[in-house]
Amino acid sequence: MTIHRETWNRLTNSERVDLALAVRRSLPVPFAFSGIRTFQYGEQENSLAVFNYDNSEFVLIPGDTVRLGYEWERPFPLTAEQAELWEIALEEFETPMSFDDYLEEIMTPPRDVSLDAFLLETKIKQLIDQKLKGVSVDESEPFPHHARARAQLASQGFRLPISDEWEYACGAGVRTLYRWGEDAPMDWSPSEDRGWLQSRPNAFGLTIANNPWQWEAIHEPGFRRGGDGGGMSCGGGMPYMLEWLLLATAYIDKEDFDRPVLGDDVRRALTVEL
Repeated sequence: MTIHRETWNRLTNSERVDLALAVRRSLPVPFAFSGIRTFQYGEQENSLAVFNYDNSEFVLIPGDTVRLGYEWERPFPLTAEQAELWEIALEEFETPMSFDDYLEEIMTPPRDVSLDAFLLETKIKQLIDQKLKGVSVDESEPFPHHARARAQLASQGFRLPISDEWEYACGAGVRTLYRWGEDAPMDWSPSEDRGWLQSRPNAFGLTIANNPWQWEAIHEPGFRRGGDGGGMSCGGGMPYMLEWLLLATAYIDKEDFDRPVLGDDVRRALTVEL
């Protein structure tokens, strides 16, 4: 049995505590329950169960049926400033492309998904690539480093979040381009920590998609979420507008080659069932 968001929201705080304690007893990892905490981000507010393990915080995200992916009015309503910046970007790309085609290329498609409840780490951590004793990984497979990462986490009782879980957790249910709305600054890079909206914990209490250099590994090999590892920032001459798009909830980085997991940023996840 999973915990659905609608059911969770109807519970009193006392009932939520009882349910959270039942969850803790069912988990394969010895978590400590630290309480029910309310997270606010803009007009969103969620009261969620928070757990601790290995000096890290995890939140219990209830299951739900949600709409993911980014849908926009076509053509995308660029402002005069944005249109000018896009023309600058096209000179760097050296490829004719409409802004709509670009969004379609870098965003996940619109879709309806049903997700079970899961625990998710509130902050990323670095996972060191290592070969584990007793764990066999086929090095001839297309993504052996990624397979070792999954095996390493599995040996600790964890897993990587699937792409849909990550995207839902990042947006916390909102349907705008970014979790804070449709717009972002055009005159500075999101890799700078100015205390703006992207650097604040979201409505699920997660520090997520706040710096394009800090991309995250997910369960699906060949994909990253939350950034591009600094590729756009190092591109030279690219408008900041394109860096901000890397923090869009539906942005996904696609690669057809395996990257070493050494120093890779991961966010540990765990399925919750009662």
